[in-house]
Amino acid sequence: MMLRGRSLRPEPVFRPSLPTCSRPQRCRHCLRPVAVGWDPEGILAAPKGGHLSRRETAKEIESDKELQKQADRAREEGRQETLDKREARQRPATQEQLVEYLLNTEAEEMEYETVRCRPLITDEFFTHLGSEIGKQRFASRPDEGKVAELEGLRDFLATTVAQIDEKAKNMAAPKDRLLRLLQAQDKKAMLLQMAGDNEIDDVLLKLLQQNIDAARSAGQEQPAVFMEKIRDAARRYMLTV
Repeated sequence: MMLRGRSLRPEPVFRPSLPTCSRPQRCRHCLRPVAVGWDPEGILAAPKGGHLSRRETAKEIESDKELQKQADRAREEGRQETLDKREARQRPATQEQLVEYLLNTEAEEMEYETVRCRPLITDEFFTHLGSEIGKQRFASRPDEGKVAELEGLRDFLATTVAQIDEKAKNMAAPKDRLLRLLQAQDKKAMLLQMAGDNEIDDVLLKLLQQNIDAARSAGQEQPAVFMEKIRDAARRYMLTV
């Protein structure tokens, strides 16, 4: 039967043929996965989860490293800025200039500037500073704020200068003792004398060790061995004191 020139008989449907094999166990076209985790022999390791958490941890570590780099850069920039400011400041030449210079110095830079200006902070300077305090206190119209500033500066400098001088003395003393020991003709007699005066301590031994290491670094093995003998002898005397 025809309808408008077309047959009513159903047209055949095209179905692609699949490859067939008489030996499917050896043909890759016919293999079908049954169980991905099938491992009867126990050869494969058990699957591990947490892949996302490990990735997140790695990202956090990278982020922390970047933050650390940024912090290091900021710290270095701040340090360089401080150094530039210090280089730009001109050290005063007179006592009057020194007073105003220190009064205008930022609080966090006072210790540095005190060390820098230590040669100018003499007994004469403290006398001048005391005179300025007296002038302000007994003026016809006293400036109590100025008096407080000058007195605070005087007290700070007195304390800080004493600390600076004590540190310098402690640093110089071991060097002097070591030089005296190394230059002595009779090392044993000198060690006995120093032990009697309580001059053999950890600071002296550490300084002696630094000289030994420096000699070895310079390839001077004989002086290094010689100083090692002195160090060992000094250590024995220190233990008996």
